[in-house]
Amino acid sequence: MSNMQQYLTEQLQIALSPSYLKVFNESHNHSGPSRESHFKLIVVSDYFDDLKLIERHRFINQLFKEEMVYIHALSIHTYTSAEWQMKNGVPDSPKCVGSSTS
Repeated sequence: MSNMQQYLTEQLQIALSPSYLKVFNESHNHSGPSRESHFKLIVVSDYFDDLKLIERHRFINQLFKEEMVYIHALSIHTYTSAEWQMKNGVPDSPKCVGSSTS
């Protein structure tokens, strides 16, 4: 686990007490030298029960406001427990321009 990946995981656990949390470092799928620049978050938390999707994303973006200077891409997937139970997975992250993977 990368330092940034671990940091993101710890901060989300503290802020949201999620019932499910997965932080993926997807930097290896993208062009460029940075190994800690592209992340995907899957967060299931009761905190989201009364929040619209945009409010959930704003919360996450505010939580990592300072870190976004170092992060090129952050894919955010937030769910309530009920939404997560109905979900059949999370969409793949888009390919980065210049990516060598297909």
